[in-house]
Amino acid sequence: MIENKIETLDDRVPTDLRFKIIACLRGALEEDLPLFQESSHLVTHNGDRHLKGDYINTRMQNEIACDDIEVVAFSRYGYESRIIIDRSNRIAYNVISKSRMTQLMREAITKNVPHYTLLFAYALNSDLKASQKQLSMFNEYPFNPDVMEHGYNKLLGGQLQPNSGYRYCVITYEVKSGFLLDCEILMLDRDLDIITKVDLADYITPEYALLTQRDSEDLEQHDSQHRVKLKKKFTQEDSSLVALKEAEKENRA
Repeated sequence: MIENKIETLDDRVPTDLRFKIIACLRGALEEDLPLFQESSHLVTHNGDRHLKGDYINTRMQNEIACDDIEVVAFSRYGYESRIIIDRSNRIAYNVISKSRMTQLMREAITKNVPHYTLLFAYALNSDLKASQKQLSMFNEYPFNPDVMEHGYNKLLGGQLQPNSGYRYCVITYEVKSGFLLDCEILMLDRDLDIITKVDLADYITPEYALLTQRDSEDLEQHDSQHRVKLKKKFTQEDSSLVALKEAEKENRA
């Protein structure tokens, strides 16, 4: 039976995990992807949408996995991805951009094959119902239960059983001008409507949070909080460049 249960995330998403999520997203989107674009010397970047996911998945695998948190591989029709499973707080997470999430909500009505987001939400959150439903979404659920259960079982191969007390959430993000602008954690019902959410914008550094601030009072409040800052990597190439500049100075003298 689907119920309007009261579900919250504030106490189930640890602070250190929030910092790690932002650090991974910023590292992938603000460092890894721009570095590839700069070094590849390509005149077009049509594959960048998929590269974002690859860099994010790699960062998550390398920097978030620990004793209580697994980063598990899965694939759907040849598309490989990762899901984060927090065993202590019993939550599973995927990472999807906000623009892609909007597409999924539209595609869900017309596609005959459910996206993996729908499979996870159906398996883990099927007993939940968002308090505010989208009028344009399903009048009648379009997918057969057998299709949903079989599709979900193929994703994780029994590593996360339905009705085992785990909840499914999506980490959504927005990028503007090469910088992480916004990030939220959304708990979704099986129709992909939002049950509850956690805003992670406060964990983004002040210089990027400025893009969304409306007044100085908000800015002062955000400045008082800890945020993730990335350190510039000092590479061998940087060292060689410094040495070259020093040599040029000596030759001019």
